Amino acid sequence: MNIVLKIVAILCVVDSIVLFTKPALLKLYSEYLMPGKRIYLAAAIKAAFGIILLFGVDSRCSIPAVVIAIGALGMAGAVFIITAPEKARTILKWTGARGQMSIRIFAILYLLFAALLVYSV
Repeated sequence: MNIVLKIVAILCVVDSIVLFTKPALLKLYSEYLMPGKRIYLAAAIKAAFGIILLFGVDSRCSIPAVVIAIGALGMAGAVFIITAPEKARTILKWTGARGQMSIRIFAILYLLFAALLVYSV
């Protein structure tokens, strides 16, 4: 299962780099997820990543607490989206309305967490 954790961690790093280089993609992503039940797609993706991280932790992880914490945050985010979709849409709208510099700062923070995740698995 450790290889799956590594793939998820590397995907997070790649996602943060793409977000840094193309901040307009975050706006497209938020616009796509706004209408109808598409917001639940984000919840499903967050839940899948959270489950993989939570159940994939084993003794080979260098810092399992980090992997568990990030997995728990992913699951909490999925539960939030499912239980309060209108609030999640409001947050999504706010995030999509940020400027390129704000999105790039967010991407750098995301990259730091993703790098910590890669180091931890």
